[in-house]
Amino acid sequence: MAKTRFALDILNPSRRAALKALTALLACGGMQRLAAEPTTIRINIPGPLLMPFFPVELIPKLGIDAQLGADLGIRYHPSGVLALEDMLAGNADFAGAGFPILPKFLEKGRSVVAVARLSRGVPPYAIVVRADLADSIRTIADLRGRTLGVHIGSATTKTYLQLVAELWVSLHGVRADEMRWAPVAQNYEGVYGAMAGETVDAVFVEEPYSASLVRAGLGRVLANLYDPRQSAGIAGKNHLRAVIVTTPERIKANPQRVQTMVRMLRRALQWTSAATPADIVARLAIEDAGQRADIVDALTRLPAQYSPEGDFTAAEIESTREFMRAVGIKLPAGKDIRDLIDDRWVRLD
Repeated sequence: MAKTRFALDILNPSRRAALKALTALLACGGMQRLAAEPTTIRINIPGPLLMPFFPVELIPKLGIDAQLGADLGIRYHPSGVLALEDMLAGNADFAGAGFPILPKFLEKGRSVVAVARLSRGVPPYAIVVRADLADSIRTIADLRGRTLGVHIGSATTKTYLQLVAELWVSLHGVRADEMRWAPVAQNYEGVYGAMAGETVDAVFVEEPYSASLVRAGLGRVLANLYDPRQSAGIAGKNHLRAVIVTTPERIKANPQRVQTMVRMLRRALQWTSAATPADIVARLAIEDAGQRADIVDALTRLPAQYSPEGDFTAAEIESTREFMRAVGIKLPAGKDIRDLIDDRWVRLD
């Protein structure tokens, strides 16, 4: 009887109209739900918990991506070179990397551009010598014939950190070929393992890893680059460093995605610039108390290391030219550093 009544209802014109309206309403609701689905944006960065890229890690922790209708997925890699290569393989929309490595990709026919920057000023790098070798390695010149651990890229592309390390030791009379270079992952586990396992004599690392190694009793700081006395003579030391990179093809295919990524980053940078070191560390939800203390200390000593807006200044671009000349990086004929930058979104309000 129920089935018969239902069939008669369907045949009723008013019932059919009501059913049609209900179906349309449900379909509309489904489309609205689909329209409300956040845009997934994928980014590769070195890390985790590598200080220049804290603003990227803070985006989902602060809910900035959700505010802008996006869902930021972060994947970590041992170095910026590998993060960028994986992005070019199609596994991410963006990558975080050191700006000076971009010309090498352009040389290999892989067009890449930086759309925003994260860091500014002199890089906070240090050479940390193993504790048991501290008495025999007292100067950078003493590294000749020793093994230095650094974040090494691929067989064809040196990492940004390796370029800086080679330039720094050369100023102390040590050629790159007079040392052994050992690959170390760009995260604390990799650095700690290399020092604790005694596979290296020293490491070239970034804050706060240098402080953490000293606290753990594994090493002693031999020299730090952000000390003006120790960075004297380094050409272009205020060069562009940590940047967000994508490809011209991705920009052309989906400029809105790039705009959203840059807007997220700018909001994170603005929040970071106004926050205290303790606030930043609290948002990162770092479990280890010692590591939290090391990062708070590093952020306190380096309060101006982040770009407040993500833009590219003329002074930094010129400093980058000086740095690239010093480390022997050459652009293809007819190309300029500006060809590696697409900053239209950081110039938007």
